[in-house]
Amino acid sequence: MHHPHLRFGLIPLVVAGLSAVLVIATRVEQDRQVDALRQVYESHARSAGHLVREAAQEATWSTGLVYSMSAEAAALLLELLGPPGDREDCVALQARVPDLAIWARRDADGVRGCLDRVPVAGRVAFVDGVLAVPEGDFVDDKRTRDLGVFCAWARGDGVATVVCLDRDDLDGMRREVGLGPLLADLKDQDLEYVVVQDPGGILAASPAPGQMSTWLQDPVLAQARDGAPDGLQGRMLERDGQSVYEVIGPLDLADGTRAVVRTALDAGELVSFGRRIALRQAVMFGVLAAAVLLSLALAWVLGRGARRRTEFLAAMRHREEEGRHWRSLGLMAATVAHEVRNPLNTIGMALQRLSREVRVDPADEEGFRELLMLSADASDRVERVVAEFLELGKPLELDRRAYPAAGLVHEALASLGMRAASEGKGLDVRCDCPGEVLVDRQRFGQIVANLVANALDAVGPAGRVTVAADCDRGAFRLVVSDDGPGMDAATLERVQAPFVTTKAHGTGLGLPLARRLAEAHGGTLVLDSIPGSGTRATVTLPVSGTQGGPQGQAEGMQR
Repeated sequence: MHHPHLRFGLIPLVVAGLSAVLVIATRVEQDRQVDALRQVYESHARSAGHLVREAAQEATWSTGLVYSMSAEAAALLLELLGPPGDREDCVALQARVPDLAIWARRDADGVRGCLDRVPVAGRVAFVDGVLAVPEGDFVDDKRTRDLGVFCAWARGDGVATVVCLDRDDLDGMRREVGLGPLLADLKDQDLEYVVVQDPGGILAASPAPGQMSTWLQDPVLAQARDGAPDGLQGRMLERDGQSVYEVIGPLDLADGTRAVVRTALDAGELVSFGRRIALRQAVMFGVLAAAVLLSLALAWVLGRGARRRTEFLAAMRHREEEGRHWRSLGLMAATVAHEVRNPLNTIGMALQRLSREVRVDPADEEGFRELLMLSADASDRVERVVAEFLELGKPLELDRRAYPAAGLVHEALASLGMRAASEGKGLDVRCDCPGEVLVDRQRFGQIVANLVANALDAVGPAGRVTVAADCDRGAFRLVVSDDGPGMDAATLERVQAPFVTTKAHGTGLGLPLARRLAEAHGGTLVLDSIPGSGTRATVTLPVSGTQGGPQGQAEGMQR
């Protein structure tokens, strides 16, 4: 069956759909902005990295040129001077060649020549160390740098000649064109650091580059070194809580080996922008999620209201039909009572006269008296059915007043307690409602009497019936339970209809009447039963006595 209130379920679907479209569109646009800014940073960093690499390459080539010129000067002087003789005027020679620092020969007789800069004890070791370098190579190592010279050597006729020149000019040119000065001048507010690095460590760097990853720790360094000569690799790094964008490119050194140049820009603005975008997205997601939740709550409230309205209208229609039914039943009951009671009175008077005036044979006396008793019982039963039928069909007029709940319950059970005692059955009563309840006293007594009477009828000898009353959340609740045989679901459904009973002498009208009276008070009557575990009847009435719901309002329309 179609329920119009289901359309309210479309509200959260529409809101969720629109939110999803908005989230996707906003996310795409914000990601585009972040990517655009990142591309700007990458482009800037790559441009800077490219320029730095080219400058470093030029500096390396310049340094190599300086070394080459120095090597040529040493080789030329070596060719001009040749090996020193047994006695040379070193002072005069150094006056003519100011840059000449060492001029020595090495032969089978040992080492001699102009070696004033070298301690006597270390002259042989120094010359042999220079001769350990391949002939023709530029000798510039720790040993020569400690003496402030660079050297070259040549061999001829069993004699090795070593010439070393002062390195002040060499170091001066290196300081002017080398990597160190270049990198020192490169660092500004945009470049965080510039570092030239090979597997052995940092060769040159801008001032205070900070802790740098080593070749073993960072495989990207080897990838950049072994890549294309003009290739650059970019990446984001976190260093000491600071974000930088680093570009790495290969660099060919003057000695023929290859290192890498690492150039980094401050990427704090890029990261900050990304975080602001992420925060805005999170806020937007939260707002949209709240909107979806609110739409769900609104749909639930509207749907619940629509369902309650539908249920109310259905209950009203049901009660109107039921009211017409009870009115028709009342008219029929009045007619039946009028037509049946007169004959019943006649039958009753006839039975009384037969009992007083008719005499039978003593042998038949017992059977005759038993027949009269059965007839009287049948007449009483018909009278009871007519009375209940007439009561069920009457319009209900409730006289509600406030009564103490405990006294009301015990008053309604007074006669039933005596019945239970006479039948050897237990009746336990407990009332935990200290306040008052607004009810029609007589009608409330009928509800309790019908339910407890049914429970007593259901239990056998020594059986127990429990009546418990309490007040909870603005409602008065009365529970009548027994330890009788109980009923299955089908039987439980059937016995709640009029004129259906499981008792031999029942009318089937007590339970419908109790339900009608409970609903007239704005309450409910619910039956629960499990085969073998007894039956429980629960009556719930509003403490205020207002007719809360379609049941009470429908009954009010019958007055």
